[in-house]
Amino acid sequence: MALSSADPASLYNACRYAASLASKAEGAWGESNWRGTRSDRRQSTLLLSDMDDVQRRLTPLLVRVRPNLVLIGAMSICFRGAIETAKYIREFLGDDVCIVLGGRHATETIYRDDENRVRHHLASPLRLIADGKVSSCFDIVLSGDGEHFIAEIGCVVASLEARGFSPRQAKFSLGHLTTTPGHWIAGTIMDDQVHTVCSSGMPLDYNGMPSPAEMFGITTSFDVFGGAPTAHVFSDIGRGCIYDCIFCSERISVVGPPRQFKISPHRLCGQLAAARRVVKADYGENFPVSAFIEDSTLLGWNSALVAQFEKVFDPLENPVRLGGQATIDQIVNNPALARRLGRMGLEYLFIGVETPRPELVGGLHKNIATKKGSWMERGDKAVEILSEAGIKVGVSLLFGMGEGAAERQQLFSALESWRKTGSLITISMNWAVQHPLRNTVQGNEYTYLDWAVSPGPMLSLLRNFGESSEIYPIAGGTSPDEASVKDILQATTEIMAMPPAHPMQKQEADHVPGRGVA
Repeated sequence: MALSSADPASLYNACRYAASLASKAEGAWGESNWRGTRSDRRQSTLLLSDMDDVQRRLTPLLVRVRPNLVLIGAMSICFRGAIETAKYIREFLGDDVCIVLGGRHATETIYRDDENRVRHHLASPLRLIADGKVSSCFDIVLSGDGEHFIAEIGCVVASLEARGFSPRQAKFSLGHLTTTPGHWIAGTIMDDQVHTVCSSGMPLDYNGMPSPAEMFGITTSFDVFGGAPTAHVFSDIGRGCIYDCIFCSERISVVGPPRQFKISPHRLCGQLAAARRVVKADYGENFPVSAFIEDSTLLGWNSALVAQFEKVFDPLENPVRLGGQATIDQIVNNPALARRLGRMGLEYLFIGVETPRPELVGGLHKNIATKKGSWMERGDKAVEILSEAGIKVGVSLLFGMGEGAAERQQLFSALESWRKTGSLITISMNWAVQHPLRNTVQGNEYTYLDWAVSPGPMLSLLRNFGESSEIYPIAGGTSPDEASVKDILQATTEIMAMPPAHPMQKQEADHVPGRGVA
């Protein structure tokens, strides 16, 4: 029931530029184990779920490849797992490997303030290492854009090794990388002190960035697309959302505003075409293709951008089954976009419902059309609009925000009615977790050094949720308890067991790649 993909999309995205250098046999990357096919590159890029997974899948790779550079990405509730994985690699390879931590946790805990000074959250990996709370398992910690930095640090590591030096000494070269494109902060520990280097801010050229699918291939298929290989595609509008919901790690006050809005439809069109080429080459000429568009909201749900997309993307020439995300109020305020995107191949839209009464929990910034009815009334309207456009719906739920049994029942009643109409085809359950959020919220502060869920009954129960934790509730929220989680699981299971009035016709493929759900 947890929504997942077989492809580590964020890591593919961060590594795509380095992979393109390898594919063109350029420089140190052209001499690395990534110089072969995208299948070769995919073998050394893992999505690990627990320490048993680390030992089972990572160990043979460490033996075979003997990497001199390992990149680890993690969200905050996965931070402990990242630490344990790095320690495991260090024990295995010693000083013969440079280990770099990046991803959401590093980016949220190491940041620049309004006066351009580097700040550290309580959970900053660098601060925790300097304070002796974490071993020196990470040589470098990267906050922000990784595409060009990863390529450059790989070259540094290769140069050091060629001259007989330890790859770990790459941390002493950070000061030479300031002109590397992107907005980033790189840090390390020297003499038990935190040292950081900031980029000069040269913007990334997203128009010249390769497609992650073309670099690493496509191995997942979302159930909502009936077995068709599913590419993760990006318009590269920005790092997150245009809204500022208080609980969300993609909020605009944390990730910053959109950066390259104007030509995003052209980039999206290019990635969709690349997905089609990859499926044609790897699976067969007539194999169906699907893609999930990773924008926080699909092309910002912006009329001008959708109009550009209509001009540059021909769904007949390049048939792709499309999925994406939008907010309830975006759909209600601009229903015409649903019809237009439906004609372009959009057949699945994922919307965040979170909670039935956002006014009780507060901080739901995307709750903007309050004059058009209650949140759930607008949810009804959004689902109706999408149904008329032939677009199926997936919903994201968020518990632990202070809601009670009555609010949950109201939510389940709405989901039941949407399921009966045939519109609702998947439910994602999450339990609200406090993110570091660059200290933008006054509330619970955690170091995230403990596992998010402890061994025991809750571990198996919460595997049905996406994001969840027993010990990191949001400020003013609640931690999951066994009875509540069981009740939620039973309610959602019963709803999804209901036969919809008009079930989606699935196009089952002869060969189904790695399974996934959307």
